[in-house]
Amino acid sequence: MGKDSGVTISAIIPSLKGDTATLEEALEKQTRAPDEIKVIKGVRPNGAARNLGVQSTNGDILLFVDDDAFPGSPDLVQNLVQPLIDDPTIGVTGAARVLPPNASWFQKRVAAEIPRTVNPIPSAALETNPPLNGDGHSLITTTCCALWRSTYERAGGFSERLISGVDTDFFYRLRCTGARFMMVPHVFVEHHAPRNLFDLLRKYRWYGMGYAQETQERPERGIGPHLPTVLHQAAFLLMATLWVIPNIIILYSFGYPHFELGFRPIKALSTYAVAWGYVYGWRGRGNGSV
Repeated sequence: MGKDSGVTISAIIPSLKGDTATLEEALEKQTRAPDEIKVIKGVRPNGAARNLGVQSTNGDILLFVDDDAFPGSPDLVQNLVQPLIDDPTIGVTGAARVLPPNASWFQKRVAAEIPRTVNPIPSAALETNPPLNGDGHSLITTTCCALWRSTYERAGGFSERLISGVDTDFFYRLRCTGARFMMVPHVFVEHHAPRNLFDLLRKYRWYGMGYAQETQERPERGIGPHLPTVLHQAAFLLMATLWVIPNIIILYSFGYPHFELGFRPIKALSTYAVAWGYVYGWRGRGNGSV
């Protein structure tokens, strides 16, 4: 596909600090470079930043890329957008996430212990649709994904209230329209895991707050426990505290319900941080100002 195909592409990069020069240069050097690159700087939450990016651009296809992601190959953009053109039933295409070559020991342990930190790079097209009932995720995230502008508009854009988890909420609404989600083979971005334990716990507490917001806003999905009173919240934290030690050797994922044995202390601590954030969100403070 070349620029003379008549299809235009807008790359949208939400960034709190605006340190995107390296990423922009890499996108401009793609075999199919975006027709425009829009950096939305200093806007929270990131759903609002992405919506603003869409409103500020005109491309037929929207390419969302986080500012801490880096294309794994010079044909990433072309490979992401071509399936959208070839098959109108595909709503979203996405790239796998891998650690960069200079990842630290801690980052490698995070990737080994915590599901969905990285993804295997598929060797063939992989359909990965989010569930319409209950918890669960597509392997695709807004770290790097592409979709038609019309598809974005049909789903109503990103939530501007959720402080995290905006991609799962948006993808759920997209899936409700019948859109299919496709991981493109051999396509990936390099993406850093948290650099230290403090950053990891802060990030996962933030995830928990967004998870609580999403549970309250979409109770029909049944994606999380309801904690309407202080008693409910205290009981939930007590159970989470009692689970920390067993969770070091017993992994259970609500997104992919099954048990596994192993040694995952970092995963156990991240789950505990999510629990604290979840309670904090239920206490009405997860409003994006914290």
